[in-house]
Formats: sequence, structure tokens, C-alpha cells
Amino acid sequence: MDASEIISHFDVKQRWMACHVKKAQFPTQESLAGFDIYHAAAQPPQPFEPPSVPDKQPLTLYWVNNHPLMIQYAKLQAQQWPESDRATMLAYFAQLALEDGVEIDDATVTLCIGTQNGETCAAAMRVDTVLDGQTVSGIYDLIAPSDDARAQLLCAMMEATDDNRQWVIAG
Repeated sequence: MDASEIISHFDVKQRWMACHVKKAQFPTQESLAGFDIYHAAAQPPQPFEPPSVPDKQPLTLYWVNNHPLMIQYAKLQAQQWPESDRATMLAYFAQLALEDGVEIDDATVTLCIGTQNGETCAAAMRVDTVLDGQTVSGIYDLIAPSDDARAQLLCAMMEATDDNRQWVIAG
């Protein structure tokens, strides 16, 4: 996979992240400011090889498919930012929705959270695109409390996919 394909995939992900505030009917000033902070800090992904399934799987994983899980995802993502930006970032991440009519046509997005001892402590976003007939999947905004949790979350995000796809990761 060449650099232009990676950047193209990254641009699709960035458009998806933007559409929730830029195309929203009633975006808040805080959510718009949060997007600006997120956008300025975002880094393009790099190609990577899938990890081995870890011996220890410390997380209970949940696919984000409802509002309460989306709020948990938003809260954990916001906690990764400096204290001075957390309220703004929470306003931004809380605007994200998997089915709200503002998605973009060329991406499929899946979110996952992980809990340990009842606390949300892991999260990741998977973005699937097709570029020139090749499926490209990217893992973004990955948060995990340990190497085993990171590997478990990555393996879960990569399950049930064909072998003929390129993988990239950022975060």
C-alpha cells in the first residue's frame, strides 16, 4: 500500500469524523471547537500486521450499537486529552453517531469499547473503505490499559474479515 492510499483512507475517516458536527443541524460551539482540536492532532495511520491472539484476554468487549455505549466511548476518548480540553472533546465525541443521517457514503465505521472490572477502559474505531477495488481497514483512536488488552481489542476489531484487505493503524 502506498502513501497516497493511506492518506486517502485517512481523509475518508477525517470526513466521517467531521460530518457529525459540520453537517449537523444544531452543532454546539463546543463540539465544533472539539473537532478543530481533534482534526489538528490527528495523525495518518501506518500499515501494520495483525497481532496474535493474546493468551490473556482481560476485557469484556461491546460493539457500540446504542446511545449509552456511544456515551461511554465518548467519555473514554475525551479522557485521553489534556484536562483543559476534556469538556470540549466530550462535547465533540458525544456528537458522534453511527446512524444519524450524516454519514459519508464511502466508509463503514465500527466502534468498540472494552470494560475491565465494570469500568470502561478500552476503545477503538474501525473504518472500512474500498480504494481502487482494494478493501482498506483502519484502526483509529485505540485506547487500551495493557498490551494484552490492546491485542485483544485489535483481534476483535479484525475478526470476521477477509484476508484480502490492507490494514492501517493510528492511535
